[in-house]
Amino acid sequence: MEYKNNYPVVIVHGLMGWGEQDLIDKKFPHFGLTHEKDLCKHLREEGIEVYRPSLGPVNSGWDRACVLWAYLFGGRVDYGKVHSQKYGHARYGREYPGVLKDLGQEGPHKKINIFGHSFGGPSIKEICALFVYGSEEERNGTDPDDLSPLFAGGHGGLVHTVTTLSGVNNGTTLASLLGNPGMTFMTYYMLVINSVFATTPVMKYYNFMTQQWGLMPEVEDIHGWKLQTPWSHLDAIRAYNKNKTLDAVTHEMKVEVVQELVNPHQLPLPDIYYFAQRADGTVDDGKGGRKPSYDDMCGLCWSAGWLTAKFFPKKLRKYGVFDDPNWKRCDGFVNVPGQSGPFNAHCEEADYDTDFKPGIWYNMPIERGDHVIWNGWRKTKEEYFAMYDRMIDIYRRLPDGDTV
Repeated sequence: MEYKNNYPVVIVHGLMGWGEQDLIDKKFPHFGLTHEKDLCKHLREEGIEVYRPSLGPVNSGWDRACVLWAYLFGGRVDYGKVHSQKYGHARYGREYPGVLKDLGQEGPHKKINIFGHSFGGPSIKEICALFVYGSEEERNGTDPDDLSPLFAGGHGGLVHTVTTLSGVNNGTTLASLLGNPGMTFMTYYMLVINSVFATTPVMKYYNFMTQQWGLMPEVEDIHGWKLQTPWSHLDAIRAYNKNKTLDAVTHEMKVEVVQELVNPHQLPLPDIYYFAQRADGTVDDGKGGRKPSYDDMCGLCWSAGWLTAKFFPKKLRKYGVFDDPNWKRCDGFVNVPGQSGPFNAHCEEADYDTDFKPGIWYNMPIERGDHVIWNGWRKTKEEYFAMYDRMIDIYRRLPDGDTV
């Protein structure tokens, strides 16, 4: 079967991840981890146009979507008049030149294939939802002449395929187990670090991109070293953390938040192909449960896996967590059902020979490994590149969804 397209690939990082605009990526590419396994370099050598934007390690799904729109088309980031007032941060962000200004026009840039790892999964679901449906709240609360095209909706034709890589598509029991106290601690931990280094060159290497919260200046305005006290931005940190559901990345990964507030408005479009790539690094514990395998997980994933695989808060009973033994399987941070296609969407189990149709979430064969195999962990260069080559090869052979 011959290729029907060669659309650009856009890869979105997860929580605490980084993109190509961060200087750290020059030494440690987020997808590949070493220069030898630099995924973007490999794909470009194969003739694939690739973009891997920095969207902020602690930004919410909504804020990431707004940054990506400006990154792709150019212009100033607009987080939305209503949204910004509702959650308590600035409406506008930085200016971008635009890397795909002709996206949506006939030709090689008609559509994109978009990938999202970890929290990048719900992030690209949010991105596609805004592309397609826009935001009724923003349309109702903003003068039409002042409305970002993103919130107008009607841009579903821009996306060819959506692929989540250990995406937190249905939430993770780890976030629900830690609950508001645990997620609050994580929020303060991350943002205090951000606050201390906010006006130092560290932010050029690893940009937290929390300017909308007033936590740091734009990196271009940072000159010299000026460490700050841990609580120098306490009011901004509190403003971020007061959101216990949406617009706070740590809380947006809870099973209950995803099921009740996130997935209901992230409905799939009939013209887009959807793929959920999953990983499992657990083994039978001999007691009817699962435990993380140190042979298949890095130390961090292995440590987290003991909580993710074994401890489920009772409040999750209403979401079927106790009824499906697959919730005991995980990649360390996200349970296998959490990585699967959204429960409120049409989902099917699939393999790489399936006759794929648009509008359906396909749960792809589970890879043996942990949460960071998609970043190249414990994979040879050949194995790692082959994972993505196989996916992209299929996508290049798929006809446009609106023609099926």
